[in-house]
Amino acid sequence: MFIKELTARNFRNYGSLAISFAPGINFIIGNNGVGKTNILEAISIASNIKTFRNIHDSEIIKWNEDSYYCSAIIGESGDRVFEVGCTIFQDKIKKRLKIDGKEIKSAGEYYGRFLTVTLSPIDINIVNGAPEARRRFFDSVISKIDASYFDTLNEFKKILVSRNRILKDIKINNISRNQLDVWDTMFSEKAHSIAAKRYSFVERFNSVFRDYYGNIAESDDPPRIEYDGTTGRDDAQAILEKLQQSRPRDILLGSTGIGPQRDDFILENESGNRFINYASQGQRRTAAVALKIAECILIEEEMGKKSVILVDDIFSELDEKRRSKMIDILCRGNQIIFTMVHFNPEKLHKFGIYKGYYVEAGGLIREL
Repeated sequence: MFIKELTARNFRNYGSLAISFAPGINFIIGNNGVGKTNILEAISIASNIKTFRNIHDSEIIKWNEDSYYCSAIIGESGDRVFEVGCTIFQDKIKKRLKIDGKEIKSAGEYYGRFLTVTLSPIDINIVNGAPEARRRFFDSVISKIDASYFDTLNEFKKILVSRNRILKDIKINNISRNQLDVWDTMFSEKAHSIAAKRYSFVERFNSVFRDYYGNIAESDDPPRIEYDGTTGRDDAQAILEKLQQSRPRDILLGSTGIGPQRDDFILENESGNRFINYASQGQRRTAAVALKIAECILIEEEMGKKSVILVDDIFSELDEKRRSKMIDILCRGNQIIFTMVHFNPEKLHKFGIYKGYYVEAGGLIREL
């Protein structure tokens, strides 16, 4: 699959944007702050409903406007059109999704149909950041290849919100603890389903991740990923019993202390030492790149079609040798859209034919 044309309105610094892409290699060149990354964000929203930078929709809408719109025409066996519109009315966000002109009622039905993988400098937060960043990454990858996981995760989040609200009511208003019973049962069932799929996926993901880390780094021993689940491999009944045992503590804190929302994906070496404690900045960057490449490989294996790869100015983050290795790995017949500040055609001969755009101040775009 590849993007033929991207259209956006009232998106970041663009009042109106229309840009076409080649099926193979594409470059978006320009100084920092002119809006290169905003183009990739528009693609990300048309693909994943949200930006890869995890920014609130209110920050994406152009100044003094109350809505934005993104659409992407995708070349496959037949052209497909993916559309996302977002409106703010009375401080409430409303989104509309369409595929080929037909309105899609649920995010789960839309998500994973137009496949993109983004490599960005912020990916290092998956390695360096809090567990939430790793959960968000792995949940997004699993959801792209398993629509039922996407739905289960959203249902679980709603159950968690309700359970936490009741915990606070018990503490503040002294309502009956029995009101937790039905929520605990539903929580346990969803938590077991999510954890089981995470354990299974990490076992599969590890092999691909470690292979590509080794391909990029060569001399480094690749870390492995361990899923650190607060409920382990317990079934739903065992999780329910743990929830009931932890009720006094949960009521005291007003939040649920076990479950998928507390779990982590830990990078470590063969001795069990955490990667974050010994890895250099270069090794962490390599791990971040390998995570995203493994995402791309596994999605394509599962879905049977190529992803569009978005690369947001990460060349400056890698040394020349690792940069060259990464490019060799990425060039597998996918459409790739790079953003970068410095453009030297003589160094890009390995890409063969490519299409390029230069973004100027004010969001003006001209083809190279």
